[in-house]
Amino acid sequence: MRMRYRHVTYRYIEGSQQLERHYRQLLQDALRQSQQALLHHSKTWRPLADILESVDMMTVKVELAGMQEEDIEVTLYEDALVISGDRRDDHEGYENLSYHEAQIRYGPFRVEVFLSYPIERDAVMARYENGFLWVDLPKLPETKPERVHIQRSGTKE
Repeated sequence: MRMRYRHVTYRYIEGSQQLERHYRQLLQDALRQSQQALLHHSKTWRPLADILESVDMMTVKVELAGMQEEDIEVTLYEDALVISGDRRDDHEGYENLSYHEAQIRYGPFRVEVFLSYPIERDAVMARYENGFLWVDLPKLPETKPERVHIQRSGTKE
């Protein structure tokens, strides 16, 4: 990764320093209020997910950086896979902490993947490594239609 830095010097015109201080104070107050709202806002969010499918398997990959394996719940229903949990901010408990940016989502999350074909339930595997949850869902082999013999009326075989 390449990073560039710029050094900028601001020049103040007479009287503008007081305006600049007032502006910075307003900005800090707005950031602090939005941070409080974000921390107390507990709506469910959806982490980024990739859903891959081949002829015999579907794989769901979910980005859950910073989570512990035991804090992630994977539930397989008849026609859906649901991945849920609650990612906690590890800065909770610090007093007078202000964010300069808040882009990482915290709180309860939920990913729902609807399944349009039967899954081989005993072979489903989930693994969590390097901040990603992988769930492999093998498809049941297709059953070929069987021909049904029609009996003639009046005769028993």
